[in-house]
Amino acid sequence: MRRKILLLLFAGLVVAMLSPSASSARTFNVHAGQSIQKAVDRAHPGDRIYIRPGVYQEQGRSCPSEPGHECAVVVTEDDVSLIGRPRKDAPVVIQNAGGQDEGIAVGRTSDPSCLTDSSQRIDGSLISNIQATGFEDDGVFLFCADNWRVTNVQAINNNEYGIFPSHVGAGRVDHSFATGSNDTGVYVGQSHNVEVDHNLASGNVSGFEIENSTAVTAHDNESTGNTGGILSFTLPRLDVKSNHDNEIANNNVHDNDKPNTCVDPEDSVCAVPRGTGVLIDAADTNSVHNNSVTGNDTFGIAVSNFCTGNPSVCNPVPTDIDIFPDGNHIVSNTVTGNGTNPDPNIPSIFAVDLAWDFSGTGNCWSNNVAGTAFPSTLPSCP
Repeated sequence: MRRKILLLLFAGLVVAMLSPSASSARTFNVHAGQSIQKAVDRAHPGDRIYIRPGVYQEQGRSCPSEPGHECAVVVTEDDVSLIGRPRKDAPVVIQNAGGQDEGIAVGRTSDPSCLTDSSQRIDGSLISNIQATGFEDDGVFLFCADNWRVTNVQAINNNEYGIFPSHVGAGRVDHSFATGSNDTGVYVGQSHNVEVDHNLASGNVSGFEIENSTAVTAHDNESTGNTGGILSFTLPRLDVKSNHDNEIANNNVHDNDKPNTCVDPEDSVCAVPRGTGVLIDAADTNSVHNNSVTGNDTFGIAVSNFCTGNPSVCNPVPTDIDIFPDGNHIVSNTVTGNGTNPDPNIPSIFAVDLAWDFSGTGNCWSNNVAGTAFPSTLPSCP
């Protein structure tokens, strides 16, 4: 018996020696004037890179996740953490050095087959306490990543998107701030099982957007001063063809009355009316509950099909998506003071707190506090 126990202990020791462990993880410290990318290039899975206060303008390199684009910092290894160590009034800033499209890019491929090929995906990335500013496209971009987190990040005045996870699996964006994006401040697209919480988006075209995704939960965020507060869309001609089973809850969506400053007329956000609160467009089984939606000039919460409000995109009608919203539940929201100065491109009947274009099946509204609605009587939830 004693010999058997000794053999088991010896086997366990061998396994422990051969297996990677937290104790083998290394720490790198980057100071102002040094290169973050050089530290990233030295990092192995499990390593942490601490970035000290300062403004960092990286030499940049081609982005693996977007060929033809230039990235300031590229992360392609699993389980590498970029952690800013700001001091009061001394942030950690990654700034466009000139001609750079992305600030921090996490991903190792641009091939959408990574949706099903795990070998092309990146796992375990963390980005924390960093400001990304002035990039031509995105402040932070993650592509085909799993078990990731973006926390306490500031994405400021990036031309297209602030924080942009796409084709990702389980992950989280929290306690972050996005402003100055001519598309979306905090975006989740063609993804699943993502939590977006305790963020502030202000001064973007779209504050928050969920696009062709599943099981995304956006809760306890504030969206104000954007063109549109929170959007949940299904769009055609993408790798993922549906948007369903997402949750929008306990958010404060107010005074999103900024003129639409979209850059590319082909982008879907160009059709978002100034004064949009929450828009559910061609999405299915989304739950919108316990939100405060106030002071948005065109409407509070609207449910519509893909062609409503923008018929030009439906000539012909897209055939790769279901253009109708189905099974959406709008419950226990406070939706007041909306629709008082609507965008002139929107029919005046839609300038209300709660709006629906009569399309789709199984959409319902219950226990909302609202002053106006179109139609005046909305289907109740069972």
